[in-house]
Amino acid sequence: MNKVLNKVMIKVIIMVMILTMFTVTGCKKKVSDTSINEDNQTETNITDSEEQENNDSTDIEDNEETQEVEEVVNDHEGEVINTLTGLWISEEAANRRPIGIMINNLKAAMPQSGIAQADIVYETLVEGGITRLYAIFRDFDAEKIGPVRSARHYYLDFAFDHDAIYVHYGKSTYAKEKFKEWNSPHMDGLSGLDAVMCYQDPTRVRPHSTYTSYDKLLKAWKQVGYRETNKEDFEAKFKFSEEEINLTSDMEATYIDLPYSHYEQKPWFEYKEEDKLYYRFQFGGKHIDRETEEQLKYKNIIIQFANIWTIKGDIYGCMDMTLVTSGDGYYITNGKAQKITWKKPSHYKPTLYYNENGEEIKLNKGKTWVSVFPKNRKSKITFTK
Repeated sequence: MNKVLNKVMIKVIIMVMILTMFTVTGCKKKVSDTSINEDNQTETNITDSEEQENNDSTDIEDNEETQEVEEVVNDHEGEVINTLTGLWISEEAANRRPIGIMINNLKAAMPQSGIAQADIVYETLVEGGITRLYAIFRDFDAEKIGPVRSARHYYLDFAFDHDAIYVHYGKSTYAKEKFKEWNSPHMDGLSGLDAVMCYQDPTRVRPHSTYTSYDKLLKAWKQVGYRETNKEDFEAKFKFSEEEINLTSDMEATYIDLPYSHYEQKPWFEYKEEDKLYYRFQFGGKHIDRETEEQLKYKNIIIQFANIWTIKGDIYGCMDMTLVTSGDGYYITNGKAQKITWKKPSHYKPTLYYNENGEEIKLNKGKTWVSVFPKNRKSKITFTK
């Protein structure tokens, strides 16, 4: 009996052991499978997270590029726009009142000195069919300017156009009267200012030998006590375009011939496409500044037709012209010319220029030559060779 029980017990134990082994193996398999699944899931989660992080990183970089603002560099610190040229100059020079100097333009006075530094040059007739130049300076430091010659009364309107002090050496009877009548600020070398403001070049023959300089002009200016800074409410004569102007006119202007009279001077300008400037010629050759040995050149030319005549009965043949009025003319730049009109309402208001639509014109930035030309000779002007 005991043997039988023992055999039964042994079988039971074996069966329990076998069941236990199967149970443990099954659990291990489940745990192993779960581990694998969790590992796979973990790997997948890490991969997704890394991709999201990369995507987020890219978005941040893109946003930074999108939001980046281009830094504006101020290259003109301490500078101000010159109302005579539209160009940047030192604040000190820009705030200084302009000076206009009467320049001898006879053949015996060639070559002149210092006028290459002038921002604007006016040219018109005086007696005998010759011309004189009125050179307006603001940003300059010339050690020699001239030869300086005597004033004519109608040139005062050119000075008033820019609130400029009129510098000259002597004056006509008419100019003497108008300096007083119009209360025009001026500095005359043929006065107590001679030793302060002028000097004689011994290599030149009078009256082509009188010169001045930046330093001498400022010293004389201090002595006479005229206002030194710009007039606050003064309207600038020229308006300048921020963009380069290329006139839409069909009128070519590459060789500007300006025969003021029978006198041999016969000035003209030639346009150069390389730098888009007009080069000045007279007396059959280049118009040169003696100090720089360079030819005079300009970005803009304005031709202003005016009624000009010889004063009846004047023993010297002095001339007069009507400038406080309106008229027509041309604006010339970049190889083209367009018709304009002009108007000056009073001696103390600037001459303004208008296009054919009645809008005030804008000039290209740079230096300007203004030819005040007799309107009875306008047919003599040519614009191409």
